Amino acid sequence: MDRAIVYPGSVPMDTDLLRVGRYGKAALGSMADMVFGAGVTAATGLACTPSPDGLFLTVGRGVISAPGVMDATNFGGAGAGLSADLSSVTVQYINGSDTNVPVPSTGANFTVYALCCEQDVDASVLPFYNVDNPSQTQAGPNNTGQALPTRRMASMSFVVATSPPLAPVGGAVIALYTLNVPSGVQNLRGLHPVPLNVFWPTIPQMATRDLVANVTQSTQFLLANTSLQVPLWASGVELRVIGGGGGGASSTTTNVNGSLSGSGGGAGGDAWGVYDVDPTNGAPLVVTIGQGGGSGQTGGTTLMTYQGRVLLQANGGQGGSFYSPTGSAGGNGGSASGGTVWNQSGSTGADGQCGTLVFAGCGGAGPWGGAGRSGSQGGRSATHYGAGGGGAYSVSTEGLPALGGSGYQGCVLYRFLP
Repeated sequence: MDRAIVYPGSVPMDTDLLRVGRYGKAALGSMADMVFGAGVTAATGLACTPSPDGLFLTVGRGVISAPGVMDATNFGGAGAGLSADLSSVTVQYINGSDTNVPVPSTGANFTVYALCCEQDVDASVLPFYNVDNPSQTQAGPNNTGQALPTRRMASMSFVVATSPPLAPVGGAVIALYTLNVPSGVQNLRGLHPVPLNVFWPTIPQMATRDLVANVTQSTQFLLANTSLQVPLWASGVELRVIGGGGGGASSTTTNVNGSLSGSGGGAGGDAWGVYDVDPTNGAPLVVTIGQGGGSGQTGGTTLMTYQGRVLLQANGGQGGSFYSPTGSAGGNGGSASGGTVWNQSGSTGADGQCGTLVFAGCGGAGPWGGAGRSGSQGGRSATHYGAGGGGAYSVSTEGLPALGGSGYQGCVLYRFLP
């Protein structure tokens, strides 16, 4: 970076100090370009908190680096200073305290904008040297008492609007968040501003053991409906979804002249793939887990949704059933779709009875086994994700049904990728 040179005994000039400010501003701008890339806007901090008591947001302290100019107006003055310099440079703007910003209305999708500019502030009456009488100090230029600004401040203010406001002279307008405000609300409780693509992960987040730990994490299991927030360092996600297993068929009699031996339930489908994600838009991955089917019931569907679109889906296995008083076919396995690695249908449950012939109506095995076996006076429930329940054969008392075993719930496996 450039640095000013001064010499012992030389007469100090106002431009000596003013040039130091310009050199520092240019150096900070070059550093920002090295980190984020030339012409890139980047923000850090500036947390946006909706008010639970009224129609306003609170924007926290933070910094924005954005393309600007060196000096849109003269720097310094009162007969000297530096002339305006409109050369391009990345400028650092600062918000030094929490700021409340009103939301103008309801029933619209708003954007939170930062209006970034430089302005001369902190006016003071400064002592001036009197060349005609060196022993006398003048109050302001020519002893006029005129107050002069003493600081050129690069700061920001905020506005919530549905369209961008005009940019300040020499400054910039930066879109930070979007916020959908329902019609007629009296406060912003429960609303969530969505950060836009000016918020970047920090160097420690990108180049430390934390990142290594994140990108090398083992595959995680999800066993209940939830939402997954995409971490800032991720650009992709590996997903596998397993549908719920179907339940086994029930038995209602003790002899082959009736519904003696129920079939097994089918296993849930299995879809696996890798998908792109964008952490800057704030959209979560929405997880729906398919539950295991009860006796004779089809298992639930497991799916993963992102930005309103289903990425991949695994349907539940069908329940075992009797197609006639003495015929019970095993439930079909659930289908799968959306996978980029594979889409596999679940295994079919075993048949239970065909006329006077009786088979072991065990459930269809899931990806990790666990099928419920057929059982006298009650089928056995499945024991691993996506597996089908076993069919029941025989009953304790004629006419008193013995229930088929339940299928096991589905699951989701995920791993974020850099």
